[in-house]
Amino acid sequence: MRFLKEVSVPNLCDAGARVLKDIKPINQYQKIVFGEALTVRTTANEWGTTVKAISYGRNKVIVIDAEGAKTAIWGGLATLNAKLKGVIAVVVDGSVRDIEDIHYLKFPVFSRYNVPNAGKPLDNGEINIPIVCGGELIHPGDIIVGDCNGVAVIERNKINEVIENVKAIKKKEENIKNKIMRGIDLKDILNLK
Repeated sequence: MRFLKEVSVPNLCDAGARVLKDIKPINQYQKIVFGEALTVRTTANEWGTTVKAISYGRNKVIVIDAEGAKTAIWGGLATLNAKLKGVIAVVVDGSVRDIEDIHYLKFPVFSRYNVPNAGKPLDNGEINIPIVCGGELIHPGDIIVGDCNGVAVIERNKINEVIENVKAIKKKEENIKNKIMRGIDLKDILNLK
């Protein structure tokens, strides 16, 4: 999977990964991050389960279905804790806050919304179950990849297929780049009349 460091989320989507719709990076210059999903389902007003998930998130990407809520279920303290506990990144289909803390900590967070208000630590969600995030079904252990373009999911059993597809795409794109650098118009390379 180290090969994933050399590609982008658009490359992966071209190769068969599924994009998580409307989930954006907090850092507009976010470099590529990837890892196995630790899934969380919580309600729109509950952040206790997301904090609890940090304890299980070492070397994983925590992916949270928060019902697309406009109440923050992730913030600065959770980000600090996640970074210190070895979590790779956090993806929230819902809202986050404390953007300045997230930037300062240089921790990869992706979300649907940024809001100032938070919910409560009720701890009534579930961890490590199939969820829907950004309109896509995600199972625990699926591969999550995020960068400045957005976030995608690759089913665990399809990772090798997607990587092989990406290698072929990168080779084709390199060939096209070389032709452009030699002065050939992209429309002519692609046979667009």
